[in-house]
Amino acid sequence: MAAIAVHGFINVDLAGKTAAFAGADQEAELEEFQVFSGGSAANVAVGLSRLGQEVFFLGATGDDGYASLLIKELEQVRCDYIQQIPGVVSGTVMITVDRHGLRTMYTYPGANAHFNWSLVPRLFVGGLDYLHLSSPADAVIKQLVHLKQANSRLQVSLDPSKLLTGKGLQYLKPLLERTAILFLNEAELDDLFPSCQRSEAISQLHSIGPKHIFVKLGAKGAEYSSMQESGQHNRIHQRALPVHAVDSTGAGDAFAAGALYGLARGWEQENVLRLGIEMGTRAVAAVGARTGLPYRHELSGLNWFS
Repeated sequence: MAAIAVHGFINVDLAGKTAAFAGADQEAELEEFQVFSGGSAANVAVGLSRLGQEVFFLGATGDDGYASLLIKELEQVRCDYIQQIPGVVSGTVMITVDRHGLRTMYTYPGANAHFNWSLVPRLFVGGLDYLHLSSPADAVIKQLVHLKQANSRLQVSLDPSKLLTGKGLQYLKPLLERTAILFLNEAELDDLFPSCQRSEAISQLHSIGPKHIFVKLGAKGAEYSSMQESGQHNRIHQRALPVHAVDSTGAGDAFAAGALYGLARGWEQENVLRLGIEMGTRAVAAVGARTGLPYRHELSGLNWFS
């Protein structure tokens, strides 16, 4: 089994549902309110572990009342290298979801910003096959050079989020050059290549570094472009599955977990994309980033899943 680690945010999600978002200086009533464990990287780790993949989480919590809950709700994820930062609040996200399943999010990084890569043993890094990064901090971009030196076979997977793509291509280029697997949505792709068609933008990204590029298209499904040994890239598109969307929180994380699971097992391109879409679809059908994440046995009826 491939050795996989995930690095990034682990958060407390304070989630409310409303009929319509409030504007500036306005107030809207919440119809529901719940507290979840979240954070994009932690969501990917849980998604992989529910599929039966051993996965390590590399992140940090505060020493507040939420820390034990956050670690407990990582379920079967390996927590060997989670760091607890004294005197710091755990990462917190305030989420509002409207009746259409659209959301607004306000993030306080808290302890997430204090993760210390120097405390992660080089021997552990040297044994990894995949490292998935979700919206990494500037320090991680610099650290990645050393991580690749410690393990030349390490395949870096990246989901930058709009927080990073909004800074533009030149900012992200040093990270993209060391990235093998890239996850973007349409808005993020447009941040990097604002004047390009999708096909041209994907071609340019391949020339920079990533060999596997996933573009999440929401209700239109997703596209997966894979660089072949010949230097050509094979692009496929699959439609979204029918679903009543309840909450889009964590859908992209679920997609990434499914795609990574398939890639780590050397699946055919179509099945890698299909599991990503299946995972994302199940995520949007339930409130909360992890509520809809399936366990392996729940996918046993899919004859292509193994």
